Amino acid sequence: MLKQIYRNLMRFTDGALYGFVGPFSVLYIIPQFLMKMVKIKSLPGFGIPGVEIAGIVFMWSGAALAIWCSVLMFLFGKGTPLVTSAPQKIMDRNIYGKVRNPMMWALFLVVFGEILTFGQLILVVWLAAMCRIIYLIVVNYEEPQLERRFGDSWNEYCKRVPAWFPRRT
Repeated sequence: MLKQIYRNLMRFTDGALYGFVGPFSVLYIIPQFLMKMVKIKSLPGFGIPGVEIAGIVFMWSGAALAIWCSVLMFLFGKGTPLVTSAPQKIMDRNIYGKVRNPMMWALFLVVFGEILTFGQLILVVWLAAMCRIIYLIVVNYEEPQLERRFGDSWNEYCKRVPAWFPRRT
């Protein structure tokens, strides 16, 4: 009983650390650095009424999606997004049954929201770079690692569920 409580506490702690270090850097530190580096003054929402509010909606939607994915992974995958406490099961329920990388969509939504909110074109460059970096990590590290861990069940999951864009039903 104590061992199970300890394992769950460690999984929760690992997930919180991952959320703080990984996404915090990608979603806050790097964009702030880029905006300060460029020193080009711009109007929030590019000066277009409503765009700043739309950006905030995108950012909160991305945050909600990331939290939802983490909760699903913790409850049903018996793990966290962190490599050291990776899920023990293939995540194929809820949003993971529609697209294999919803966590990445959460990051994209937040950065897109930042672009709209802050009106900084340098963030478009960051979004493009981030998309490429994430794609390379998923294709060259994450998916081969999952295939080694789960074998044929992973391959079947990949046939059923697209990596990036949900199929029209």
